[in-house]
Amino acid sequence: MLIVFDLDDTLIETSKCLTPHYLKMAFEATQRAGFDGKFETLVQINAKALSSRLALKEFIGNHSNATQIFNSALEAMKTPIPEEICLDIVPGALEVLDHLQETHDLALVTAGDLHLQLQKMKKAGIQPERFSKLVVGTRPTKKFDYQMVLEELAIDPSQGIVCGDRVSVDLTPAKEIGLFTVHFRNGRGRIHDAPKESVDLTIHQLNELCEVFVEQ
Repeated sequence: MLIVFDLDDTLIETSKCLTPHYLKMAFEATQRAGFDGKFETLVQINAKALSSRLALKEFIGNHSNATQIFNSALEAMKTPIPEEICLDIVPGALEVLDHLQETHDLALVTAGDLHLQLQKMKKAGIQPERFSKLVVGTRPTKKFDYQMVLEELAIDPSQGIVCGDRVSVDLTPAKEIGLFTVHFRNGRGRIHDAPKESVDLTIHQLNELCEVFVEQ
């Protein structure tokens, strides 16, 4: 069996530990680019958004210089994590990886800047070597990344599980190609749980994932 994990808010506590810092960095970049919005407004939008990227788009809106402002904000969110910021791992994540690694292939499919995602893993103590395949994707959908992992590991979709916090981002593309999907209600996944038809199972603690394989 292949178990594919998302990274942010699935294995590491991104929303809790890093998002406040990067929102502030992005906001300051919009200010330098000439945008006069309020930081409190951006925080409120982000609290309900599917991603910080979408929150920034809504925050900037139809400003006459929106593209330049938005791109400046995105660049600010790619800066390295300051040493003084601690990055918590999701409770039980290392134990779950240890347990599942004994009898299953593990893969990690995440999205974002390669260097930043690898820095997050290092800071949280998650070794890349734990995974048979690690993909930091840049495509609009993870579907093609999932397909690539399956092909390279020669695994049929019926023998694969994807666990992630955001249904539309992590699970819908997996469901489209026949993978079993597990919605981990953490981070943004606490408020974003649609579309329902993309979810085969919902868990509230990551260690519940180990119980899935008793029934598989």
